[in-house]
Amino acid sequence: MLESIALIIADGPLNLWIQSIYWLWPILEITHFIGLSLLLGGLIIIDLRMAGHFREFNLTATHKLLPIVFLGFGLNLLTGVLFFCGDPLRYSVNISFQIKMVLVAFAGLNALFYYCKINPVIHTWNTAAESPPIAKAVAYTSLITWTGVLLCGRLIPYLGTG
Repeated sequence: MLESIALIIADGPLNLWIQSIYWLWPILEITHFIGLSLLLGGLIIIDLRMAGHFREFNLTATHKLLPIVFLGFGLNLLTGVLFFCGDPLRYSVNISFQIKMVLVAFAGLNALFYYCKINPVIHTWNTAAESPPIAKAVAYTSLITWTGVLLCGRLIPYLGTG
């Protein structure tokens, strides 16, 4: 399925535009890195606190970092789509890219679970007590999944293409 999408995008106007601007790819790389820094920087603090670490930090106050996390994700989504459109035939068959996309989808499901099950009750927790097991599971799943996304993204240029 990914390859058929790549064939549609290849040699399309967006693909040609991305390839025709000399400095666009490096600018996209820098923006992607900044987005990743915002995304992971905020999530590391939020997830570690939610898992029960850094108890001196106010639990609900750490969640005020979520707009920064969303900004980082938005930057990565935009630049990631442009990367794919700029070289669709390479990305569509790259095993590291495919694993990265599965991990991003899994991280999204984990975030949805957080939003539905944890966010509505987080303000009622006794912050002096141990974090609930469900919160620890969601937090560590987030940290592990996003670390996998980061590693797979770095491996895209180096792993085989299917």
